[in-house]
Amino acid sequence: MAIDTVDNIIVQWFNSGFGGSLVGYEWLGNLILCFLCILMTIILSGIIGFEREYNGHSAGLRTHILVSLGSCLIMIVSIYGFNVFSGGEFANRDPARLAAQVITGIGFLGAGTIVQTGISVKGLTTATTLWLSMAVGLAAGSGNLVLATLTTLVAMSVLIMLRRFERFAARKNPIITIVVPSGMPFIKQLLSVGSRFGVNIRDVDSQIVQLDGNEALRVNIRCSKVSKASMTAFMDELRQAIKPLEIHISTGLI
Repeated sequence: MAIDTVDNIIVQWFNSGFGGSLVGYEWLGNLILCFLCILMTIILSGIIGFEREYNGHSAGLRTHILVSLGSCLIMIVSIYGFNVFSGGEFANRDPARLAAQVITGIGFLGAGTIVQTGISVKGLTTATTLWLSMAVGLAAGSGNLVLATLTTLVAMSVLIMLRRFERFAARKNPIITIVVPSGMPFIKQLLSVGSRFGVNIRDVDSQIVQLDGNEALRVNIRCSKVSKASMTAFMDELRQAIKPLEIHISTGLI
């Protein structure tokens, strides 16, 4: 026995000519339904895109709306397009085939927003919201407006309300950036100082940079499960033992 969801009831009401009140004008109900799907897609993806734009990320409002809008259009064409324009010749087609291609194709956009600098990776959350916008567009385009709305509300809760918890967790896994003269051996001292203060060094990444016209070595060190007191003492001891040209700490939030 099939179970009618709220979304199915809405779709059937529009496609039957507003519940059968406009016999012979079912096409008008379908047209309004498609317009409603597109409108909801713009609103929902715009909410997600605005959060990314507000926080200064590379893929913002327009990108999220266009990704979601394109997904919505492909879903609508997949459901209605072939059957309408071919006179029902492809009535037994699988409407999920085009949607599957959209899910695969969104990967290139997500990859373009991810940037790795040393051991820091930025853009993962933005790539995920682009993928989510695509999914919202597919859901709205298929007529699942209530499901798409609920998903957007939950996503915004995750993006906004959980940011505070993310910052708290990130403070326990800071990244220290140290710049020293090129060729200066200091790894042994770094490990010795870290062991003394109970700092667990997880990753070390280094690269040659130019500083005031001279070559210098920039080292990124990711630590894990460090208390604030231990990190403060660790940083002070590094300044005394290594005497770096620069040293600073960050959480590496994306």
